[in-house]
Order: sequence, then structure tokens, then C-alpha cells
Amino acid sequence: MRKVTIVFLSVAFMAMIAQGQELISKKGFTILPEAGDVVLGFDAVPFFDYALNVVNIMNNTGQTSQHPGYVSGFSSMIVGKYFLEDDMAARVKFGINSYKMTESNFFDTPADVILNPADPDLWGESVDIFKSSWSEIIIGGGVELRRGHNRVQGFYGGELLLGFESSSSTADWGVEMNEIAILDGYWNYDGSPVSDPRILNYKSGTDLTIGLRGFVGVEYFFAPKISVAGEFGWGFGYTSSARGEVEIESWDAVDNVRETTVTEGPLKESSWGFGVDDGSSRTLAPSAALTLLFHF
Repeated sequence: MRKVTIVFLSVAFMAMIAQGQELISKKGFTILPEAGDVVLGFDAVPFFDYALNVVNIMNNTGQTSQHPGYVSGFSSMIVGKYFLEDDMAARVKFGINSYKMTESNFFDTPADVILNPADPDLWGESVDIFKSSWSEIIIGGGVELRRGHNRVQGFYGGELLLGFESSSSTADWGVEMNEIAILDGYWNYDGSPVSDPRILNYKSGTDLTIGLRGFVGVEYFFAPKISVAGEFGWGFGYTSSARGEVEIESWDAVDNVRETTVTEGPLKESSWGFGVDDGSSRTLAPSAALTLLFHF
């Protein structure tokens, strides 16, 4: 990805010193952005991937430009701009990324195995079900200043970025923790005794990430109000992770009862750093991106 971006920026900078081009298309459309324009941007790498593989269109040749996100660790963001003046724009970024997963682990019901060792599946199977989810929200805003008079425009500026991330998991155990299960030595899918403490729910604390970032780049308008931009950034990022909470079930051997407890999570951390394209996923500082932009 870095090589692709460097090549793009090099070609664009050379074009800046070349002979100027007509800024009105043959059909009379304005090519460059103007005050009042609204801009929507997307990751341009899929288009580059297509171009890299075009010589073998029926197969993926393995060439890819590998978009690392506007901010390392953050991807799948929508970029928006509003031109306050012809050479100055307010820019915003927004992204919501999430996933959910369910894992079902089937095993022979312990009671069946004990009572019917020759045919333990006579009355069915047990299943431990684990569910997990993760979500991330990214918002950002900044100011972009521009220079240039031809199809090639240089830009620079600064922005503030905020990220919120959280995760959770639950376990639905196939063998109930009760007196019979404890006395007869029942087990879970992984072979651990049912008498051992088991996690029922885990919720992470919200991770808060704050980044202050400067950027510089070049944008080329290959069609009226449609462009490709290459950008590098540098800045400071800070992340704080709260402990969250864990719900655990266990067996009280004194009173012969199942009990549940809720405790704080096992991990709390914070990190910060400066960087320029160092690939660190724990700061908002490093960045490199290619973006396809549409101006309205």
C-alpha cells in the first residue's frame, strides 16, 4: 500500500509543475471544487486492485494495494467534506464497525455416557454455546486547506479523531451446574469439570481513543468533480481501556448450592504515542490512504 501511495504522490507532484490544463470540461462542467460543494469519499483500493489484476480478469493474481485505513487500526470509514471556500474545507469522518459470532460445541451428554457407555448418544447430545460481539464507532472532524490551480491540488490541515470500542461474550453451558452434576463428575465440552467456576457473561469496559493528527496530500481531478487523493498523516494518539465486568457461576461446596458473582474485569490499560506510518494499531497517529472522492 505504501508503495502505491508513494507512486501516486510522486506522479501528482510532477503533474503540479507541468503545463496547466483547462479547468472547464469540453461539455462546460467545472472540474475543481468550489465553495458550497459537499464531498463524499470512499476507500479507493478496490479500484486499484481491479487495475492491478486487469491483465488476468478472470482470476485474482494476488496483487493488492492493501488499504490500512485513514488511521491505523481504523477502517471502513466514510469521509465527508464541505467547502467553506474554494481553497478551504471542513472535513468529517464517521464509521461504525461491528461483528457478532456464535459458536456451538456439541458433545456426548455426560449422564448418557455414564449410564450407556456403549451407546452414549441414545438420548441426544449436549452443546455449549458461546456468543461474542464487538463494535467500534469512529468520529472525527478537522479543517483542510488547499493550494494549486490545475487538476492537481495539494492539501494540508489538521483533525481531531475519537474512537469508542467495546466487546462482550456470553456462555450458555449445556450441562447445568447442580448437585447431581457435581457428585457424578459431569464435564463441559472442553473436558473441564462442571464443578469448576465458569464464566457466564463478560463485558469489556469501553475503550476511548483520542487522536490529534496533521496531514498532507495531493488530489488529482481526473473528471469534473471526481478525484483520487493520496494522503499521509502524523500525530498523537491516546487510548484508555476500562476494566469492564465478569459474571461467574461456581459451586458452594459448604451449602451445596450454585452461586453467581459479578467482579471487575481482569485488564485495565492505557497507551499513547506519536507516529508516521509505523503501523501501530494502538494510536491514532499513523496513517496512509488512497481515497476516491465525489463532489456535489
